[in-house]
Order: sequence, then structure tokens, then C-alpha cells
Amino acid sequence: MLFGEYLLEQGLVKEDDLIGVLDEQQQNKIPLGQMVVQKGFIDAKALFKVLTEQRKRARNANDFGSVALEMGLLNQEQVKKLVESQNTTNELLGNLLVETGILPRGKLVQALKEFNSSHA
Repeated sequence: MLFGEYLLEQGLVKEDDLIGVLDEQQQNKIPLGQMVVQKGFIDAKALFKVLTEQRKRARNANDFGSVALEMGLLNQEQVKKLVESQNTTNELLGNLLVETGILPRGKLVQALKEFNSSHA
């Protein structure tokens, strides 16, 4: 069971609120282009080349990682690490619930304790 499901089951959040926060969490991903420069895989000039090539192609047809691979600027392992990192850099669900006022911090802490003890 995921923590969001647990919060719903316990009646601590409404389904619409949870969906809204999960959408926000998904939108807050750091773009791969920003990450490749931060990690030193490519420089700003190479980033510009990839983004330029990406814009030439049909939207949503090729993602940044695929384009950079085809251009020989990144290897498969680098793209894999970047995507994994991108997926783990999202803001934590609990933090978003507190920041948006959906769940008080004290209730979040208590829910996390109960969730962790029941799913250990």
C-alpha cells in the first residue's frame, strides 16, 4: 500500500486533494536538461544543441534522453541514472500535503509513524 492510499483509507485526506497534490508532485520534476548540466555530463553548449534538435522534431515524439543518446552526448547508463534521479527528486507527498494546508504537520507525523509500523 502506498502512503497516499493509507491517508485516504484513514480519512486524513480527500481523494480530490490527494490527486491534486500528486499532480503537483509530478509537475515538479527537474528537467533532464537541467540535471545533465548540474551533474557535469554535458556543458551548456551541448545542452543547447540537444534542446535545439529536440525542438526540430515533433513534440512528444522524442524525449531529451533519447535525443542526447542519438547525438552521442550521453550514454545509456547516464540517461538511466538521470531518469532515476529525476523520479526521486520530486517533493515528498507529505511535505506537499502540509504546504497546501490539506494535512497539519502533526497529523502527518502521526500518520507516517502508524504507516511505517503497520507496513514494516
